[in-house]
Parts: sequence; C-alpha cells; structure tokens
Amino acid sequence: MPAKSDSRPTVVLTDHPWPDVAIETEIFAQANIDLVAGPVTAPAPEEVERMIADANPQAIMTCWAQVSAQAISNPTRLTIVTRLGIGLDNIAVQAATDRGAWVSNVPDYCVGEVSDHAIALLLAYSRGISVFDRATKAGEWSPDKADLRRTADLIVGLIGYGRIARETARKLASFGCTVLGQSRSFQGDEFAQAATHERIQAECDAIVIHAPLTAETHHLVDRDFLKACRRTPLIINVSRGSLVDNDALLAALAEGWISGAALDVIEGEPSPPSELLKDPRIIATPHVAFSSTASLVELRRRACEDVVRALQGEKPAHPCNEPGTALEGGVASDIRVIDEGYGPIVIKHALSKLRVKADWFSDPNRSNTEVAALEAAAELMGAAAVPKILWSDAEHNSFAMEFVGPPFTNWKGELLSGNVCPAVAAQAGRILARMHRNSAGRDDIRGRFDDVTNFEELRIEPFFARTAASCPEIADDIVSAAEGMRKRREALVHGDYSPKNLLTDGQDIVVLDWEVAHWGDPRFDIAFCLSHLILKAHRQGADHDAFIEAASAFADAYRSENPGPWDRDLVTLVGCLMTTRLFGPSPIDYLDQIDVLATAMLAKELVRGNANARSLPFFANLENVDA
Repeated sequence: MPAKSDSRPTVVLTDHPWPDVAIETEIFAQANIDLVAGPVTAPAPEEVERMIADANPQAIMTCWAQVSAQAISNPTRLTIVTRLGIGLDNIAVQAATDRGAWVSNVPDYCVGEVSDHAIALLLAYSRGISVFDRATKAGEWSPDKADLRRTADLIVGLIGYGRIARETARKLASFGCTVLGQSRSFQGDEFAQAATHERIQAECDAIVIHAPLTAETHHLVDRDFLKACRRTPLIINVSRGSLVDNDALLAALAEGWISGAALDVIEGEPSPPSELLKDPRIIATPHVAFSSTASLVELRRRACEDVVRALQGEKPAHPCNEPGTALEGGVASDIRVIDEGYGPIVIKHALSKLRVKADWFSDPNRSNTEVAALEAAAELMGAAAVPKILWSDAEHNSFAMEFVGPPFTNWKGELLSGNVCPAVAAQAGRILARMHRNSAGRDDIRGRFDDVTNFEELRIEPFFARTAASCPEIADDIVSAAEGMRKRREALVHGDYSPKNLLTDGQDIVVLDWEVAHWGDPRFDIAFCLSHLILKAHRQGADHDAFIEAASAFADAYRSENPGPWDRDLVTLVGCLMTTRLFGPSPIDYLDQIDVLATAMLAKELVRGNANARSLPFFANLENVDA
C-alpha cells in the first residue's frame, strides 16, 4: 500500500469483505490518491470514527461498517461518502449533506445476482432441496415423503418494486408464476400486477421482500403482517435483515401462519438468533445474494471511479443527495432530494434559524405539524393535491415525502419566466377554497391544529409586528389586521400559500410547505397568494394585465367555491402582506425590479381598506368601501 502523503487526497476504506484491496489501490494510485484500508470485518462505529479522525480523508468508502454523523464530522475537507453497495442505512446521509459532501452508491451492480438468489431460495424450498439434501446425506431415502409444488402454479408477491424486484418478476414470469408487485409508485408492468399489501397477504404462496430499509419499513414484516397471511406463504428476504421481525417470524412458524422462511439477511447478523438457524423450516445464507466474482469486481471498480470523479470536482455517477443545494423554497427548512436506488424521495428537515438576513427563529418541531397537515390536506383537497408522506422522524424534526417531478414545475418559476396561465391560477384558488370550506366546522381538525405558535413566530411577529414598526404611518392598521386574524378562526389555513410553494403541470396543482398550517383565518391564505400575484404584476417588464387576469381567475375560482371571506378584512390583509414583502424581514427576491414607491402607495391604499384601489378588478364588488 502506498504511503500516505499530506499533499494528496486520502480515501478511507472502512472495511472490505474480500481478501485484498488490489483493485482499489490500482485505481487510486493512477489518480494520485492515497488509500487507507480498514479490516475485512466491519469495525465498530467508534473504531470507524477513530480511523477517519486519524486519516482526515477527503473521501470515505464503506461496505458494512456504520459511518456515523460523528465520523462524518471528523474530516476537515470531506467531499464524498460512497457505499460499496445499494442501501444507505449504514451512512448518516443527512450529516454528509449538511457538511456539503456527496453520498453515492452503486445501485445496479448486483441486480442479476440478487434476483437469482431470491429465485434460488424459492426453488430450494418449494422443491424440497434443502430438506431432502439433509435427509439423504443422513441415510434416509424417502421419495414417498415428497410434498412438492409445481413452480408454475405459485403466486408470488414482491414487496418493493425497484430494479432488482423487476428482474425477479421477469424471471418468475418465465417459470409461469403469477407475480404481484407492491411499491408506492408501481402501477403494473408486463411481468407483475400491481397489488396492495392486503392482496399479497391474501393470495400469495411466497412473499419476497425487496424493499429498502428506512424508518418506515423497519420491521415491515411483523406479527400483524404475518398473521394476516392466508395461504401459509414462504417468506423470502434478500434486502435487509431488519425488515423482518425475528420474534414475529418464530411466532408465525409456531402458529402455522407461514410455511417457512428463506433468509439471506437476518436481523442481528453476523450473529443471528440461534433459534432461527436451528429451525428446519428456515433456509439461511450469510448475506451473499449480491455476490459473484463479476459483481464484486464491478462494485469495487465503479465505487472507486465515483470517488475519483468527485475528488476531481465532478458530480458522482449515482448521487444520493444534493449537498449544499437546497430545493427552492428552503428558507425555513433544509430540503434535499435523494435516491437510494428505488427512485428519488424528498427529505425535509426543519431549521431553528431561518435562512434570512434578520435574526428569525422558530421551533423546528413545526415539522410534525407539517406532517399532520399534509395528511389532513390529502383528505380535504384530494390526495393528488399534496405529496404523500413516506416516513417521519419526530425526534429529529424530519420527514420524507414523495418527489413530485416532471411534468410538474414550480409555479413561481413559470410566472417569472412569463408563463402566466389563468387556468393554473384558477385551480390554485379552487383547491384552496375546497380546503377552507371542507375543514370549516370540523372540530377534529381544529383540535389538531389549534396551536398557532408557529403562525405567530413565522407570520404574525415578522410580517405584521416588525413591518408595523418600520411603517409607522400605517402601523395601527397593520396591528389591527393581525388582531382581526386572531379572532377570525374558521378553517384550516396553509399559512404559506404562495406561487413558490405550488407545483403545476399546466392544469393541476400540488401544494408544498405546510409547516405554518393552523386553525385560523382563511383570508390569510387568499391574501398571501393575491399579494404575490400583484407584486409580480409590478415587476419591470412584466405583463401587468396578464398577472391581474391570473389574480382575477384565482379570485373568481375561490369565490365560486367559498364566497364567505371576500370582504374589507381581506383587502387590508392583501395590503399588509404586500407591505411586508417590500419593507419586512423577508423581502421578495425581485425587489430591485420593482418601483417600490409606487407599489408601496398601492399597498397602503389596500391596508387602509380601499377596495377601489386601481387595476384590481377582483375587489370590484367592494368598490363602495371607504378609503
């Protein structure tokens, strides 16, 4: 192994369950990178932390060893953490992201091997190979005891449907099996029918676990799951041991809920419970489904090449995060997209200090409010109007949700690029009105969102109290508007209903960022969106009439569904929110493109309740209100 040089980047390889590091040494030597290799067996987390602290590497590679947040915090110039494998459950991904380091994996190196292994385990059990092998070698020749299944008659369920599961399905289909697949996004293909967990439990003779291990899927196969199985299936796990609860598996065998299990991965490995290994109805292999000479060579080369790529300033071939680049709208939260080999998901972590110049703090447990609001909004607006929650971690103020990608784009971006579509604005108004109308009078929803702490911290204090202090001429009106909202608590309110938090495909809307959701005044949401559309109408070079037409479409669609909140109080709130975007602690990001004096005069008229403010036809029915 070459000696470590202080002038060259260093890679720490925490563990390598293969006999040498010749491939790694060759690739890194050619790139003038030093390699510090750990042992064959994965060290304890504290040993990994010490190894990384001593080497101060620019890159970390790990196979089975845990790379903790502490380990990631030790290097002074960390660029990348690479998994020699697919799953990322042994890497503190958020810590790497926070450090500005890439996390990468090799998501497709062993697709053939793992799918082969799953089918081999199925055949070994259904054809009695393991049982007859032991009996025959023990001197028992008893073909009369055979009670075997025709493979083509089997119905096989796949829990999780990514790359490997699809290949498993393809091979099973060639045997003539009926295959059912389940995942969040799977709609069926030429090899498998889309199915729910419940259908798989009811109909399948074998169930293969192909899911990633996350907080949500830990002990996915538990006592309740197994008890619900109706055809005493074989349980096959080739993904992660902790997807299956060992105690539940033993109970299921004892009660006859399942006929057996075939496990390449077991919770507690490399020293799994002896009760499992002793049970003749369980086939076990030592986490080798991924392995073949060809797959290991491919894995090692591609992982090393990704490290070289990152250390040379390029993006990894298979990034699982976006270090240092938050998604648009990440003022109050850190928002990242990661891909663990099963498609992209969004991880959102609430911040205690917001990303604005002013000192602006808020309790990060608002993340839990957002999770509850997304679930409520799916009922009130329709499931298609919000992303689906995948898992939540209340202790760390984080959660994961589905990634909403193309054809959906950010509505703010569309508006600023000149694509001002009234139909989109109308849909934004329509679904907002639906939420307000459907939640009004719901005591159960009021009870869940009655705490307005987040709204006070993130909206009332900065948008009203601070803005009033900087605008003494209309300060009393702004303070009065805030007090009015505190009294008018009528429905579930989003609290941040602006174009930057709305995604559109040109017709439908998906609503993001619910961390300020509360039971309150629906006028706030209406005013929040209208104020943004009016401000954008006053940008230099903007098509003023097009933006006002869009604002009118939003207003008309809302009023057709829920006319109640259209009054003088709404006019005042629009003016207040325009004013705070001009003079408050979180100004609009195109402030330098606006005639601030003229726009502020319009905002002031609205703050004072003048519904006859020029060029705002959606307030026409209030034109007789005095200024």
